[in-house]
Amino acid sequence: MSTIFYKYDPHTLSYERVYPSIKQRIWSIFRQLFIGIAIGAIVFGIATYAFDSPQEQQLKKEKNLLLTQYEILSKRIDVNEKVMEELQHRDNDLYRILFNAEPVPSSIRRPGVGGTNRYENLLTMPNSELVVSTTAKLDMMTKELYAQSNSYDELTELIKTKEDRVKCVPSIMPLAAKTLKYISSGFGYRIHPVYGKSMMHTGIDMNAEPGTPIYATGNGVVESAEWDSGYGYAVVINHGFGYKTRYGHCREMKVRPGQKVIRGQQIATVGQTGTATGPHVHYEVMVKGNFDNPAKYFFMDLTPEEYDRMLFEAENR
Repeated sequence: MSTIFYKYDPHTLSYERVYPSIKQRIWSIFRQLFIGIAIGAIVFGIATYAFDSPQEQQLKKEKNLLLTQYEILSKRIDVNEKVMEELQHRDNDLYRILFNAEPVPSSIRRPGVGGTNRYENLLTMPNSELVVSTTAKLDMMTKELYAQSNSYDELTELIKTKEDRVKCVPSIMPLAAKTLKYISSGFGYRIHPVYGKSMMHTGIDMNAEPGTPIYATGNGVVESAEWDSGYGYAVVINHGFGYKTRYGHCREMKVRPGQKVIRGQQIATVGQTGTATGPHVHYEVMVKGNFDNPAKYFFMDLTPEEYDRMLFEAENR
């Protein structure tokens, strides 16, 4: 029903009905319509901000699920990274030591994953920090797995050549135990008997009678058999797998360069050539270009007790 308006007339002391004009009626209609629209807009705005549409609710659920999955993935990658670190330690500190192989450098195990713009397309995503962090971890693990796979391939090849390696690694004394008199000089720094100053002694001196047979300590190829300055007449054998041996101060050489030899084969005789002050063989073991204590490689000739005594004498004379 429309509203009826009355106006008080002081002259007649009564209320008289007021009839609005057309203009007033039109204005009233527009005013009510405007108020209705305004109230509707306010209600709609409140409802829009306070309540999500079904589509928005579904999108929020999917977003929360995706974030949860990223967090779970990130934690799983962290766990797998610890497993990977353990595999890398075993590889470098156990398997490669057994086969005398160089450890895999950290620059290969953990290479870079590119610059910051590598993940530039991810920075516009919601929660981009979590997404980028997880993606970077996954990329790093992929590269680590590739490096570890290559390392295992290399170890597999080393295992295939194990039999040849065992035959080639120097592992006996260059003299028969019954012909060895004593070790006159061990491995390490000493006062040189000729030059009279402290110098690194890169092998051990094993005294024996002149002409005593000297034997190859492992399979290999004769690299040189010639006069070698202070070593006198010396034989160098390349055993492969990073091993070389030198036999110095020989009197007579029984092999020639390029000749293949096997462990226990006579290659020379004990002499006193070069700077030797008495008949002995100066025996060296080189591993990947570095000198090592030769007494460590006599394990096939000696009992554990003899081996310990030999190491002690080689390190303390």
